[in-house]
Amino acid sequence: MKKLLLLLVIYSCPSYSAALLGGEITCRNINGLMYETSLTIYRDTTPGNLPLSYTISYLDSIDTIITSHVVITPPGVAQWNGFISYKYIDTISFPYTGSFKAIAWDCCRDSVDNILNSTSSGMYLDCKILADGSNSNPQFLSVPITIAQLNQPFTNNITPYDADRDSLSWELTFPEDWVSNSTGGFSIISLPYNYPPSDASLPFHIDSILGDISFKPNVAGKYQIAVKIIEWRNGLQIGYVKRDIELMVIPVTNSPLVIQSNFQISCSQITTWLNTWNQGAIHPDIYIKPNCDLVIHLTMSDPDIWGFPYSLCLGSSLINTSAYASNTGNNAWAAIDYLWGIITNNVSDQPYFVTFRTFEKFNSISYYGRLYNDYTFRIFVNNTTTSGFNEIGNESKSIYFKSMDVLGREIDPNSTGFRIDVYKDGKTRKVFRAE
Repeated sequence: MKKLLLLLVIYSCPSYSAALLGGEITCRNINGLMYETSLTIYRDTTPGNLPLSYTISYLDSIDTIITSHVVITPPGVAQWNGFISYKYIDTISFPYTGSFKAIAWDCCRDSVDNILNSTSSGMYLDCKILADGSNSNPQFLSVPITIAQLNQPFTNNITPYDADRDSLSWELTFPEDWVSNSTGGFSIISLPYNYPPSDASLPFHIDSILGDISFKPNVAGKYQIAVKIIEWRNGLQIGYVKRDIELMVIPVTNSPLVIQSNFQISCSQITTWLNTWNQGAIHPDIYIKPNCDLVIHLTMSDPDIWGFPYSLCLGSSLINTSAYASNTGNNAWAAIDYLWGIITNNVSDQPYFVTFRTFEKFNSISYYGRLYNDYTFRIFVNNTTTSGFNEIGNESKSIYFKSMDVLGREIDPNSTGFRIDVYKDGKTRKVFRAE
């Protein structure tokens, strides 16, 4: 799944001091076989000479280049965690229905602790798209969280979303560089590649059910990580997108926010279900029937008083329905109300995700201005379901635990269709069995 063929493309490597922190590339259907390609590049805030343009190349199913386009560098957008994003937009008309790749490469990366000679290493990005006249790549709905606090739990949800409602799975992968003098494909930047150091109580991992990248960092430094979203249809992998990003672990003494959430489901203006979730407990799934209302009230309090807690609301349910969110708060506490009203046309066997991104300001230095964490819940809309929780516990030590279907129900691991194998060490794996 991670193997790639060598692309014999010649790129120039200009010198500029605004180091590469990461990026991603995706393709979105516009009309027929015409697609819009978005290449997002993340850089640090060091003043320097930016490249005048990027080259985006397109490959067929056997990795032969069919065309290359030069895209002028756009203005950057400053992000709160001290990096700047640049979005390069291109259009491509594929010559026929089929699978294609969009790729880009550049040099050079920032100095990080888990890639040898990273400042002389480039960054290779690609995505795979099934161009069929309507399909689009999955996407990451939110910018990445790039700062973690030493010895405090960290969670960044990849906010996966697919406009076509295809099945998605995700996995950690490796930052990559293009190898110009090899016939073996693309290389992992350094071997062995190591994930950021973490406490044994919360090792670095991605939750295959929620899409949370989580760990409790125990060594300060800079680390390069990468994640891959895989798109499935009728049991076949039809595409993927990848995000490559630098994560900085900083030694700040700061008490994390205290989080609580209340859930309420009302049908015909009658409350049918109430429940409360407290930080540290298993994240619940929420089941709701059409023609009902869902309200999530998430509250945050700051033990340090002066942290200015606040929250953003991200997720596919916001894109796909009339859901909306509103914020209130002051220096020591904050709340966000999320309303998904009168659900009528959103029945699906795939979950909707809603992610609350909490943040607090902990000093006046702009680069370290905020600490972020994500809290994610899955919402299932189904005529036959019962409103309530279905808790999936990913805890304890390293043996196979159980298999779940895409609705989070325990199933026979030998049955056909998609399933998620959940292990006691917190690892999960999404599997498709055809027969």
